[in-house]
Amino acid sequence: MNTYTIYTDGACTNNGKPNARAGWGAVLTNPQGDTLELAGPVPEAQEQTNSRAELMVLVEALERCTQPVPITLHTDSGYIANACNGHLEAWKAKGWKKADKKPPKHLDLWQRLAQLLLEKDVTVCWVRGHNGMQGNERADVLARLGATGRTYKKRVRRVAEEVA
Repeated sequence: MNTYTIYTDGACTNNGKPNARAGWGAVLTNPQGDTLELAGPVPEAQEQTNSRAELMVLVEALERCTQPVPITLHTDSGYIANACNGHLEAWKAKGWKKADKKPPKHLDLWQRLAQLLLEKDVTVCWVRGHNGMQGNERADVLARLGATGRTYKKRVRRVAEEVA
């Protein structure tokens, strides 16, 4: 394996309501085959929305990819996948304005994500959520954990294959 593979998800209980709590989760597999699972809450001082959590997890995951190899990132957010695969560059070219002449919500995260996409060789793929894909399902579980306010970090080393 000579790439990173990442699955991400965001979650928000009571999305759009005053008592909302958002969290994010990611499953990263490095080029050596080791896996890192991460979860965390969106900080309380920030807007508690699913879309902020979905963006935050991309930044959190990409910042942990330190080896200079390609990255395949899977998200079940069509909006984020489409933005990363085209709209983002158009927004930047227009001074961070969308077609409606307004900046995208969570501009701070979009700008950080745009910088990471410039620095790294990232392919962003959309996957259907809740469709049985193991990495996506695990990221969903982790995101829901993050939405409870908990953080989680677990590294699993790949077991060396025995030579027969």
